Amino acid sequence: MDFSRLEYIKNVNDDDKWAYKDYPIGAYFPLNFKKSEGSVGVDSHALNLPKGAFIILSQKHFDHKRYLTHIVELVNEGSEDRPQWDESDTWGIFRWVKVHWVADFNNPSNIPLDQEVLQANWGWFNTQEKSLNSENLMSHWKNIESLRTHLQAIFK
Repeated sequence: MDFSRLEYIKNVNDDDKWAYKDYPIGAYFPLNFKKSEGSVGVDSHALNLPKGAFIILSQKHFDHKRYLTHIVELVNEGSEDRPQWDESDTWGIFRWVKVHWVADFNNPSNIPLDQEVLQANWGWFNTQEKSLNSENLMSHWKNIESLRTHLQAIFK
């Protein structure tokens, strides 16, 4: 995996189980963005994410801790995915992604904990991606290359 393309982290969730659990390495799926009442810019945000960028997916489990569960790649330009969107649906905005790394959901104790790995609050409050080069993360890691080197050791 080319860790130089690791650019974002995204909050995902499923009320009853692990989100996107059933997609193995190499699988493709639509990565959803929640458009809730009052949310602004979700569609333009999703549309403008660059094809080829890698995204870490972080999600809260039943124990209320956040886990890093996937690394996915955006496989299309936003303009290619947009004709398939249903913007009237809360979850109708998505981007097609390919799985490059996935946690072993049968062994949750081995799934990387978000806070232990990233050692900073990156702002997981909505379903929009956050840059790994964000001020919150860089206040701890100083530069994106240090963070990517650290993540490469975690996601081997």
